[in-house]
This record gives sequence, structure tokens and C-alpha cells, in this order.
Amino acid sequence: MDRGVAKQQKKLLKKRQKDRLRKQHFVEVVPFAMLSPQKKLRQARRFPIHECLINPSWREQGLATILVSRRQPDEHLAFGVFLVDIFCLGLKNTFANVDFSESRYVREVVGRVYERQESEPCDSGLAHQIIYGAIAYAKQFGFKPNKDFRLSQHLLDAAESIGPSDIEFGKDGKPLFISGPDDNVQKILHQLQATAGEGQYHYLYPVSPADI
Repeated sequence: MDRGVAKQQKKLLKKRQKDRLRKQHFVEVVPFAMLSPQKKLRQARRFPIHECLINPSWREQGLATILVSRRQPDEHLAFGVFLVDIFCLGLKNTFANVDFSESRYVREVVGRVYERQESEPCDSGLAHQIIYGAIAYAKQFGFKPNKDFRLSQHLLDAAESIGPSDIEFGKDGKPLFISGPDDNVQKILHQLQATAGEGQYHYLYPVSPADI
């Protein structure tokens, strides 16, 4: 290698190491309260889990509403909500937030997320298996997790740390698409036709195909 190129690469590597140390130092010395909500969210994986909730009917309905909350260093709560279609689409919707007092969290998060359905405590390992497993299953058919997962994923443990799962994804060995009010039915069916193939998926929707 040319000596000038090698010298330039060495200099660039040294700069990257300094930048990494500078960022690490910033995180260590800046008080948690002064961090932006997004920076707090990106640290959330390091916080202890406060609770994990799920709707009891998730296996039968194929739709899991999962709430994962963690205790911040200042005793407030950070949380992530995950709407998971285990039959076909994977992670349909998600959002996350920080700095909620426990009373506000119970009132505005738990109360609203489970306003029209029951909730029960859920083992955090199971919650992780549902979310990551559904994402992986949907990926086979070209469906990506909701874009806000780039932030809410920090409420979860790393995917590689999750053990094997015996959860059945899909229905009777095939994806089953059950349309919701915000689904683009035609686009999803075209996607399934292209990826799963004719006769290799099921679907249910509240209108006739002629109306699509």
C-alpha cells in the first residue's frame, strides 16, 4: 500500500476513535434530565423493565397489542407500544415515549392502549419473541416493520439475545391477511401474490373484491 494512503487511513481511524470517545464522554457527563427525548429513548435498553402487558386474545385474533415499559434513572417511565400481526403483516404500528410519571403512564398509556380490550401481564421474553418473530415472518413476504420501530426498538432487548420460540406465525402453515381499516388491501394482496404465490395465502376483508 502507498505510504501516503496508509498514513491517511491511520489518521482517519484515529479521528473516528476520538469521535467515539467524545460521544461516550458526553453521555457520561451530561445529566440524564438534560438529554433530548430521542436520546433518552436510545438509552432505554439499559433501563430495567417496569412491566410488560399484552391482550389475552392475541393467539386467537392473530393481533397482539404489547406494551413494554422501563424505569428511567430518574424514576419516570419510558415505554413502547407494539401492534403485532402474527398472521401476516408483522409489526403494523408502534410508538414510544419517555418521561411519564407512573400515574400519567397508567392513565394515559395503559388506560388508552387497552381501552377497548383487556390486558394481562406478559413475560418480557414472550413479548420479545412475538415482536421479533412476527417481523421476521413478515419479512419473507416483503412486509417491513412500521417506520417508528427505529425508535421503539430501543425499548426491547437486542434481537440476537432472544431465545428460540414455539409461537406459530401465519395460520395453518400459510400467511393469513385480515384487513384492518387502514390497510391498503390491493397492495397487500399483490405483495402476497408475488411473494407467497397463488394459493399459498389466505385473506379476509369486509368488502367484496369488486369494491377494491
